[in-house]
Amino acid sequence: MFTAWDISLMDRAQRMQQRLADNVELLDHLSQVGTTIDQLATAHRHDRDAGTRDWAVKMAQAHAAIGTLHAYDSEGLGLEKLERNLLTLLHNCDSLHTQALSARVVDDNARMSEAVIGVMAQQAGSQVEAAVRNIHKAGLGRETAVMNRQWSEVQWMLMLAGLFAMACALLAAWVARVLYRSRERSKLLARTGVELERAYRELRETMLSKEEKEVMLKEIHHRVKNNLQIVRSLIRFQTDKVEDPRTLELFNECVNRVGAMALVHEQTYLSKDLANIDVTSYLNCLVRDLVSAYNIRLKLHMDVDIQVKTLGVDTLTPLGLLINEVISNSFKHAFNGRDEGTIIVHLSGTEQGGLYLRLGDDGIGLPDRKHWEKPKSLGMELIKTLAGQLDATLELEPGPGTVFELRTIVQEVRKRA
Repeated sequence: MFTAWDISLMDRAQRMQQRLADNVELLDHLSQVGTTIDQLATAHRHDRDAGTRDWAVKMAQAHAAIGTLHAYDSEGLGLEKLERNLLTLLHNCDSLHTQALSARVVDDNARMSEAVIGVMAQQAGSQVEAAVRNIHKAGLGRETAVMNRQWSEVQWMLMLAGLFAMACALLAAWVARVLYRSRERSKLLARTGVELERAYRELRETMLSKEEKEVMLKEIHHRVKNNLQIVRSLIRFQTDKVEDPRTLELFNECVNRVGAMALVHEQTYLSKDLANIDVTSYLNCLVRDLVSAYNIRLKLHMDVDIQVKTLGVDTLTPLGLLINEVISNSFKHAFNGRDEGTIIVHLSGTEQGGLYLRLGDDGIGLPDRKHWEKPKSLGMELIKTLAGQLDATLELEPGPGTVFELRTIVQEVRKRA
């Protein structure tokens, strides 16, 4: 649109310049017409006094100049009327000139003819001057107004061009800023890509190292389990030479304790996550081994409610030994003279929030609570020691059977709060 406006303005300016040139040419032609008419009076006097023929030459020049005026009347300036009037005056002047020269007397009539020719020449000059004024007023005035309007348009165009240039400069600055930011972000992305690649390599090396460590730890747990199984087999081998029932019982208890520890290591290296061992699987294997070790013949009911999915080695080892001691005591003492019995194992909570364990049987119970408050047997002392390792409180429930309640310190503090 801006370009079309510029082209239109240039075209109108060229047409205006052409009109100005035509008006200047017309003014110059009218000036020649006026000069030629002014020379007629002088030519009349010369022909009359000196017998020259200047009149015919000047008259021919005047006719030639006036005869072309209608060619300039393209804008309605009244040049055709001026041409007719001037030709009429020239005809009258030519008649007076002819009459004056045919009389060939110098008298008042001749002077009168000269005066009339002069007056007619003045009239023709006045008409020419009026035409010049009309051209100045109607032609040049109009072109001047058009020129003023075009100059205003030029000023507007210059102002708009300045605004457009400013907008282009601002746009260029914005584009340059965007390109600069894009380059900076590209550099940042490149650096980030390099850092991510390096971090990926380090992570991959770390993961490989972690996998190697897990394999090594599993191998260690496997070897510990194998060593404990060897110790367990040696103890059992030694029991073959023991005849005293009390001593044999002690050896069997020792075998069960070693088996409980070996079972923790076995579940550890079988687990996918070394830090989280499946509690249900461990307790099922532990109870099964105890049933097999004590050769249980009665109808055994298992009241088992395990709400804890996994535990770490540090927690599960003392917890497993504690459960082993309590269930072993139940198998040895709780169901004497009975055909059936129930083992109770309830475990809930988390390692972080605290654990709650309810463990025991519905057997004959302890003959005297003094055996619990002031234990004389290794089993009771071991139960309290293992509870201390778990940072837990251990209480004996009143009533039938022997049931222990174990709460870790975190669980108990939260309960009191």
